[in-house]
Amino acid sequence: MHKFASFKSSVAAIWNMLTAGAAIIAFTFGTAFITMFCTACSDSDDVAGGISEETNTLAGVLLDSKGNGVSGVAVVARHIEVDSIVLADTTGSDGAFGLPLKRQGQYGISAVVDSSAYYETVDYDGNEISVSASLKPAGKISGTMNLRSDTVAANVSVYIPGSRWVTETDENGEFTLEGIPFGIVPLFAKSPNPVQFNDAVYVVEVGKKSTTFMGPVPFENFEVFAEDSLDEDIALLTEADNETLLFPLSTEYGVRSWWSMDYLTPQKNKTSVVSDVRGGTENMLVYGGAELDSGVNNSALVLDGAKKYGVVENDRGVLDSATAIVLEAWLLVDSVLSDEDSYRKNIIGKVGFGSLDDQDVFSLALVKGECGAKKPSLAFFVASGDGDSLSCKNAAVAESSLDVGSWVYVTAVWNGESISLYQNGVLSGEKTVSVKQINVSSEPIFFGKEAINLKLDDVRLGVKAITAADVLFRYYLKGGAK
Repeated sequence: MHKFASFKSSVAAIWNMLTAGAAIIAFTFGTAFITMFCTACSDSDDVAGGISEETNTLAGVLLDSKGNGVSGVAVVARHIEVDSIVLADTTGSDGAFGLPLKRQGQYGISAVVDSSAYYETVDYDGNEISVSASLKPAGKISGTMNLRSDTVAANVSVYIPGSRWVTETDENGEFTLEGIPFGIVPLFAKSPNPVQFNDAVYVVEVGKKSTTFMGPVPFENFEVFAEDSLDEDIALLTEADNETLLFPLSTEYGVRSWWSMDYLTPQKNKTSVVSDVRGGTENMLVYGGAELDSGVNNSALVLDGAKKYGVVENDRGVLDSATAIVLEAWLLVDSVLSDEDSYRKNIIGKVGFGSLDDQDVFSLALVKGECGAKKPSLAFFVASGDGDSLSCKNAAVAESSLDVGSWVYVTAVWNGESISLYQNGVLSGEKTVSVKQINVSSEPIFFGKEAINLKLDDVRLGVKAITAADVLFRYYLKGGAK
C-alpha cells in the first residue's frame, strides 16, 4: 500500500514519488471512465464486490473524520492503465469493504460521501493489500491549461488517474474538477499535440480556499504520495501564476545537437571521437587522452586540465541566424587548477580564446572575481558572433556558488531578449541582454580546454527557447532529484 509520504525532503521527494512505478500511462476516455460511482456494478468479470468473497485481494475500512466506520458507501477501484477495469463494493455497517483485484498494476481507490471524499493509489503485485481509508473534506481544482504563455489549450483532457474526476478544458483553456479530497493529488493532462508537447502530470495541493500547482513533471512511471501540508521549498516548483499550467515542450523540439558521452571511438591520430547523435554538427574530437567514466546517465566525458578537451571544429552553422539558444548539460566540476583571485573558465562554448578576429557566440563558464561573482559560480555569456567579446553585460551569473564535486543539471536559455540560467531545474540567474540574433561564426565549439577538472554528461544544444516549466520537466525526465 502506498502510504502518504512526507514532502519535507525538498525537490527530491517529488521526483522519488513520481518515478517509482514502471508503467507508461495510457488513458481512454469512454463513458465508463466518467460514470459516477455505483453501488452495484455487474455484467463484467472486471466489476465485482462483496467483502465476504474469498477472492478479495484488497480490503479496508472507510472512516470518517472522527475515526468511525462509514456504511453504505461505494468504494471504487479503477486500473490506471486499463480504465475499463472497474471494481466496486459498498461498505458494511462497520465501514469495511473488499475488492477482488485480479490484474496486476496500479489502481486508484476512491469514494465520495456528501461533501467528503477519499482517494489514494495502490500497486497490486499479486499479494493482498490492506488500506485504512479516511474521508477528507472535499474542495475543487480550477485552473487554465496553456500550450505556451499566449496560447490556450482547448478541449484537453484533465483528470486524476484511476478516478471519476475527469473533465476537458473549455475554449479558454479553463477547467474545474469538483469534490476532490483535501491534500495532495496528481493532475494529469493529455497533450493535444504530441509532436510538439509532452503529456504531463502536475502535483496539486487542494485546500479549503485555494489550490497550489507544482510541476510539470514527467507523465510516465508515476506513483502518488501525499500529505496535508507542503514545505516552503516546494514552492520553487510552482509557476508565478500558479493557476495557469503550461504543457512542457517536447525534449526533441528545436534540438540540433546531442552529445550523450556514452561512446568514445579511438582514431589513428591519437584522438578520439564523441558523436553528435543528432548529426547537427561534425563529431567532437577529443584530445589529450581524455576518457569516459561513470556519469549520471551511463557514461561521462572526463576533461582534466587544459590538455584534455573536446572540440567540434565544424558546427555546420548550427547557430547561424539563431534567435534562441538552449544549452543543457549534466556537469561535475571536480577542482579548479588555479589559485587566481579572478578567472573565467570555459566549460562549453563557441569561442576563440582571445584572438583579434574572434567570432564568439556563447560560453557556459565558471567565473570568480568578475561579473559580480565573489565565489566560483556558473555563468552563461552570449555574443552576436560578429566580433563582440563575451562580456558581463550580456551574461547571466548564478546567484549561488557552484557546489564543487557534485553533479548539477545546468540549463541556459537565451531567447533573443534575455538569458535565464537554471541549476537542477531552479532559476539561479537571469539578465536582459542586447544580443538579438547570432550572425555567421566560424569559431569551433570547445568543451573544456581550461585549467579545470570536470565531467560532462548528456549535453544538448537547441535553437528554440523553452520556459521554466520546460526546464523543470527536463530536469526530472533526465534523472534529476533522485
